[in-house]
Amino acid sequence: MFKPITGAAAATAAGVLLLSGCTSSGPADSQPTSAISAGASHAPTTVTVWTFNHLPNEVAAFKATLGQLHAKYPWLTVKFVPNKDDAAYAKAVAAGDPPDVFISSAPDNVAKFCYNGTVADLKPYLSSAGVDTAKTFPAATLVYTRYQDKQCALPLLTDAFALYYNKKMFAEAGITKPPRTLAELTAAAKKLTKKNPDGSIKTFGFVPRSDFNANRYIFTGVQSGTDFYGKDGKTTFADDAKWQQLLKWDRELIDYYGASNVQKFVGRYQPHADDASNPLLTGAAAMEFDGEWHVGEIATLKKDFDYGVVPMPVLDAQGTGYGAGNTLGTVAYLSAGSKHKQEAFFALQQLTTDTTFLNQLADTVYNIPSTFAALKAWDKASDPHWKPFVDLFQNSGSYYKTLTPAGVEDMDTWRAFLLEYEQGKVKDAASGLSGVGKKIDDLNAQSGQ
Repeated sequence: MFKPITGAAAATAAGVLLLSGCTSSGPADSQPTSAISAGASHAPTTVTVWTFNHLPNEVAAFKATLGQLHAKYPWLTVKFVPNKDDAAYAKAVAAGDPPDVFISSAPDNVAKFCYNGTVADLKPYLSSAGVDTAKTFPAATLVYTRYQDKQCALPLLTDAFALYYNKKMFAEAGITKPPRTLAELTAAAKKLTKKNPDGSIKTFGFVPRSDFNANRYIFTGVQSGTDFYGKDGKTTFADDAKWQQLLKWDRELIDYYGASNVQKFVGRYQPHADDASNPLLTGAAAMEFDGEWHVGEIATLKKDFDYGVVPMPVLDAQGTGYGAGNTLGTVAYLSAGSKHKQEAFFALQQLTTDTTFLNQLADTVYNIPSTFAALKAWDKASDPHWKPFVDLFQNSGSYYKTLTPAGVEDMDTWRAFLLEYEQGKVKDAASGLSGVGKKIDDLNAQSGQ
């Protein structure tokens, strides 16, 4: 199961990444940037592939495919190393000994790695190999794998985020259709809220706080019809009034439950977002915002649970933009310091475009395949729980925020502000938004934006 790097792990990665400048020069920099012909003979070569994946079933899926790759191309041997994160990768780069290929759990550092020369631009290899990225990968994946005019990475699998809801609770509350706007979501949440005899909350309709589960992705722009960054590369928090409207919605729903009750909810259920004690599965929440991997978890943990999945509601009163959402995913890099760039790109190309492997891995980790061909062949694409995510992934309005050389640090700064606002530490939303916008703009300026 993939979940993006967050919290302490993200902060650690961000801090380490500051150490990594341009990669080592020399033989690695003078290698051909053309792709290897699959049918051509080749001298035996070993390339190293690092990945964040570490669970036994995930590792087994990779090893099986890499074994098949070696059987098909005996000259290519892949040394596979699991359980490596962005911080470990940055350290290896700084030490001058990077893996040839690195697979990361999230794209937030794509622009940073591209800007500081850690990873190679894949465009010449893709062109030589005859890979048309626009015809191979849905547009949403290209947003988070490119920086400026460079193809810094290739997507491996994709995540999308949507609203899960308990059908039985909806029926009991007399709600006949899922909400399409945030105002409708608030109304439904209030109807679905149940209290114990002592007045404590038994069931929360919906908890919006940004530090719970995947809720941070409600606040990156898609659901409010805003852009995190404007065309000038600056944050839009101070200029776009919709950010204030989004924060007002968030705070009013938190206040409805009471900040202390929401704090207790987050403290109790955050450690159980992905297990059998998940609040949606236990009845502690009627709705929750989550990624597609939760479909697989529910099938394993409570297969008879009657639930629906729909796009996350949007701020606009008319529901304009409904159906789109945040999409991001795992990314695969070719190290600029690799001594076997051609061979490493060949392995990377197979991993990111092979339909059988992508669908097997998607089934293993409960993610969405990331090529048009794999999506077309995927047996889960029409499943009523998976289809909303596939549709959202391919919706032209779905995207992830623009990436910058600051890496994950802009999101860390934004999330810290959101939590302070939700906890009442920021009294004025407008001035708070202006302040955090300036912080992020300064951060980007210092990073080279």
